[in-house]
Amino acid sequence: MTDALLIRDAAERALRSIGRAATIPEIHAEILRSGLFQFNTPTPEHVLRTTIRRHTSNVDRVDSSDSVLFSMVDDEVYALNTEQNLRPPRTNAVTGIKRIHRATDKEEIIKLMTGEQLGVFKELWRLLMFAAQVGYHNKRREPLRTIDTGKGIDQSTFGNSPAWPGVVFLISLADAGAAGVLGGSPENEEIRLAAFQEYANGGLAVLQEFFSSRPANLDGLIDFLDVQRMSSRAPPDLELSI
Repeated sequence: MTDALLIRDAAERALRSIGRAATIPEIHAEILRSGLFQFNTPTPEHVLRTTIRRHTSNVDRVDSSDSVLFSMVDDEVYALNTEQNLRPPRTNAVTGIKRIHRATDKEEIIKLMTGEQLGVFKELWRLLMFAAQVGYHNKRREPLRTIDTGKGIDQSTFGNSPAWPGVVFLISLADAGAAGVLGGSPENEEIRLAAFQEYANGGLAVLQEFFSSRPANLDGLIDFLDVQRMSSRAPPDLELSI
């Protein structure tokens, strides 16, 4: 059995022993108290968090495991996924049920941006939030030609950020230029998510072009941000009414 599996199992047993949802420090303390696992690393809580998040249902990572044992019930608070009395993941009341997709032709840049060499976008949803804003800033709204429906991300995953769904509403409002798109109908939700997905797709294209001739590392990302700051987009012409 690998160390990752041992850590996973130790975390599961620690949560059962605690008897409630718990933070990473609490789970780590219980693992040590019960002698469930010996961490041979100077950063045991970081290793524990990474392992737990790989096995958490509503955390989307490029290295997520098919074995789902945990659920994040609040910001950095984890519980056993098999419990029946879990609170739902923290989401905004207006978050919809439709999943967020990305184009299959962007998988290479996604792997670069979420890889260890860059080390900034640990979860895919963080990259898509960033890419959508890059896409809007650069006036790059690009339809998704092909998608893998099995890789769609549940909106509850984005709900772990307080900026969601505000970013979706603002992008769709600025794109449409009128407040009608903010309505609660299924049709308006389709319009908002289409805008978010297509601007994210355009933002990924901008990143793809930028990093085609340079390594995807932290220095490269800083250079990218500097280039973005030097460019500007005119404010949207909005027609708002209550």
